Amino acid sequence: MKLKELIEEDLLSGVKYIAGENGNYRTIKTVQTIETTQVDKYHQADMLYLLDNNEMLKNNEKMTKLITQLAESHAAGIVIMENQAEFLTYDLLELAERLAFPLIKMPNLFSFSDGMQLFFEAMLQQQTGQLRKIIQSNQDLADLVLKHPKVEAVLTAGSKIMDTPIVLLNSHFQVAVASQELHGQENALTKFFRETRIDYFSLEKRITVEMGDDDYTLFPLFPAFKENKAFVGVKNYRDTDEFRIILQQLIMNTLSFVNSQIDMLKESDFRNLSGFFLNVLDGGVSKELLEKRLLEMNLNPNTKYTAIMTNVISVEPSKMVNYHILEQVQQLVTWFINEYDLPAIVFSWRQRLILLLDSSENEDHFVTAMQEFISDKTPDSYQFLIGYSKSSATIENLIDIFKESREASRTVEQDPALKIRRYQPKYVQELLSLIPHDESSDFTDKFLAPLLKMDNVEEREALISTLEQYFYYHQQLAQVARSMFVHRNTIIYRIKKVEDLLGVDLSDPQTAQNVQFALWLHKAN
Repeated sequence: MKLKELIEEDLLSGVKYIAGENGNYRTIKTVQTIETTQVDKYHQADMLYLLDNNEMLKNNEKMTKLITQLAESHAAGIVIMENQAEFLTYDLLELAERLAFPLIKMPNLFSFSDGMQLFFEAMLQQQTGQLRKIIQSNQDLADLVLKHPKVEAVLTAGSKIMDTPIVLLNSHFQVAVASQELHGQENALTKFFRETRIDYFSLEKRITVEMGDDDYTLFPLFPAFKENKAFVGVKNYRDTDEFRIILQQLIMNTLSFVNSQIDMLKESDFRNLSGFFLNVLDGGVSKELLEKRLLEMNLNPNTKYTAIMTNVISVEPSKMVNYHILEQVQQLVTWFINEYDLPAIVFSWRQRLILLLDSSENEDHFVTAMQEFISDKTPDSYQFLIGYSKSSATIENLIDIFKESREASRTVEQDPALKIRRYQPKYVQELLSLIPHDESSDFTDKFLAPLLKMDNVEEREALISTLEQYFYYHQQLAQVARSMFVHRNTIIYRIKKVEDLLGVDLSDPQTAQNVQFALWLHKAN
């Protein structure tokens, strides 16, 4: 407890300061008497010494040494009886003032043991009062929680209990709520905290920062995921005794509980938002209802977005992705977006995150920065991959850009070294290359085998070339002849030769389609 608090007890109404009252902030834990002149024996911190030795009091040199030594040792002060005060010289009183070391007098008693008893009883009375305050404070805070209070109510109650202003900062070091004494200062405090060089993302221990003549002690409040932690800032906090530490912990526990309730509401909102966008993807929301809902969400229905799909995979193919990692990535992505105040919407789809980024933003820069940020914060045994759309669209046409992001995501999952992939439309040759080789060979043999197995290489190549041009020019014989610089009859002869070899009629659309596709597969392989 503080010396000031002890001296204010009714039992000590006759106790007065002689000098050094400016040191009444000192902590006192117990009381001891000084009975000898051996100054070096007395140097215990937080001890209030009762000086029961007139010889010492009359020795100015030893008293100077004693006061200096006890002040440096963080002792609480020295107590003498009222009739001994005359032994203290002006120099000793001036020294006590300069060192902020209390010299105290108590009424004349029969013995110093009576004085010790008096102080012990006062300390017990003070501790009993503190215990009552702890119990009452705990009850008051519990009652607030039961009434589902706003965070502001808890902060204001906490500031009264701690007798100092309190603020709640979110995970971005922005003052979300302030107790009543600091109303109107939230923006200035946010600017101050964010301009400090503190790595608040990684901050996990209590820290004190100076702000002019004041200081703020910041205590992290940890929810289920540290990426979503908050901070409690206590102005001019001093944990000088167990009493204040217990009060501080009561307030931290209450704010932590209230903050976790807020996190649960945010998670519920996220699930509802995801459900809404899944309905949009399924086509289950009418245009009128969609526009109404978007306006309720303060979103412009005409805004175009780029779709971004994220995924987490294990480096070891046989290892499943831990659900905790997926939750952590969700928190990290949300933190990243909020930290830089980015115009992006986030929802979940089959354990993946879908981000809709306002098309006015540079999507290439965004996905690169996000991939680096998330990868740096997740375990090395996992990879964070991103696929995103080439096009942009309004939410009404969400399915189009969603499909592009999904296709890009599939591509990067097949080659994780890419990390990031933007959707690129596949051309015919790319699509053909995706067909398994054995299936491709079987199809080619079925429709082209006699042609491909001709012994005369020169004739075979001429027939294949003619067939390709025949399909390219939509079976227009004159155009095929001109493109190959031969007579039209030559083309007619070659096409008839192909039909005879393959046993087909190329004037039949289905047959022509199969033969053309077989040619594409042959060329692709």
